[in-house]
Amino acid sequence: MAHKIINNEQFEFWNKGIGQKWVDEDQSMNERLSILTEELFLKSNIKKDDKVLDIGCGGGQTSFEASKLVGSNGYVVGADISKILLELAERKYSQIKNLEFKYCDVQNYEFKKNEFNKIISRFGVMFFENPFAAFKNIYNSLKYKGFLNFVCWTNVMENEFFTAATNIIIRHLNKDFPAITRSPGPLAFSDEKYINEILLYSGFKNINVEKVYSLITTNDSPEKDGELLLSIGLGGRLLAEENLSDEKLLLIKDEIINMCIERQKDGKISYNACLNYVSASK
Repeated sequence: MAHKIINNEQFEFWNKGIGQKWVDEDQSMNERLSILTEELFLKSNIKKDDKVLDIGCGGGQTSFEASKLVGSNGYVVGADISKILLELAERKYSQIKNLEFKYCDVQNYEFKKNEFNKIISRFGVMFFENPFAAFKNIYNSLKYKGFLNFVCWTNVMENEFFTAATNIIIRHLNKDFPAITRSPGPLAFSDEKYINEILLYSGFKNINVEKVYSLITTNDSPEKDGELLLSIGLGGRLLAEENLSDEKLLLIKDEIINMCIERQKDGKISYNACLNYVSASK
């Protein structure tokens, strides 16, 4: 029986909505998330011969990094609900023999039981339609004494990459800051208690949620950084819902670029970030 995508809203969003923007900005986002990614890999402790599942792998950068660590006798499966992001991953990494990409909804995909001894995710687990069912499924694919490691965002107000441009945009739109809920989205796992509840329900043990303050940085120009902030994230979603005049858009864009200029020091633009690094075992 063919695998059925059940998270239809996120399928639409990542294939027909913002997905193409993430394809276009894949390299830029990997650069911005590099510090956070390095920390995830330090905590994941991936070794030679490991069998790794990378959830929400997107354009494949994290899956590729894992493939370099597991060696020729290990393997990595990068899974994502976005066809267009997986097509990008295939274009970049199709020659890597110990790496494969799987188009699927991890919430209900029938992985082999006890297949992986390491499961990782960089901001890919917050989009499930039913996270309790999803993590139960993830748990079943993990070997006994295997490890789960993922990183997700904490309180939005501690993450300037979300707030800096959004605050400018909502002021121009005369709107309140978007409500943060547990609905599928980048900030759905900002509550530590909610993460623990999901993982305990799913059967995981030795659950640890570590709050880490870090930075998102880029060597891009303020103009390039401003363009990215206008196209993705909370601000990008708000603008996509509006029908603004070119004049109004230019006014918002200029103010965001000026904000980026103010943040630039020695050629680098920085944003404070706050993450939950989550680990658990079977």
